[in-house]
Amino acid sequence: ITTEATLLLEEKFAPRTHIHGTLTDIKGIGTLICGESGVGKSECALALIERGHSLVSDDLTYVQRLSDRELVGTSSELSRGYMECRGLGIINIAELFGVRSVRMKKSIDLVINFVAWTPGMHEERTGLEESTMEILGLKVPAMEIPVRPGRDMARLVEVASMVQALKLMGHDSANDFNQRLIEHMVEKNK
Repeated sequence: ITTEATLLLEEKFAPRTHIHGTLTDIKGIGTLICGESGVGKSECALALIERGHSLVSDDLTYVQRLSDRELVGTSSELSRGYMECRGLGIINIAELFGVRSVRMKKSIDLVINFVAWTPGMHEERTGLEESTMEILGLKVPAMEIPVRPGRDMARLVEVASMVQALKLMGHDSANDFNQRLIEHMVEKNK
């Protein structure tokens, strides 16, 4: 009973904030999609839901820090399971895609920031640069993905989430490839 009371008090008094972004559950990775209004966050989330992933919150995510090491996001009770899609209006995700397509809450494991692409802008090409976003005093892995016509943003977010899952299991593709490249260059120069 003491443990339950402690957990309830911890949750009740946990630091809280809200973030303008859409939170999804992609193969167990809580992925918060952020960006300017109209950049395509909800459309991307809708495509992810069509692929079998889940919606936690659309447009506004309420976040609380639990046990000084975990950030958990949720939606308001009023908007849970609903999504606004420009041109379509408000849609009920659970009715359209089934109850499995909506989650009550999810830890935030990755933040993806959509930015409008402009010619000459810096785009990460190797994956060696690691960025974070600070939320309620905790650093969360973050990346920036430029949005431009023809890009399958849902596929990019899905792959970014799977890359993060691999990193959490101790596998870093970019560093692995970089190490192989260095070994190859050393071997070639012998």
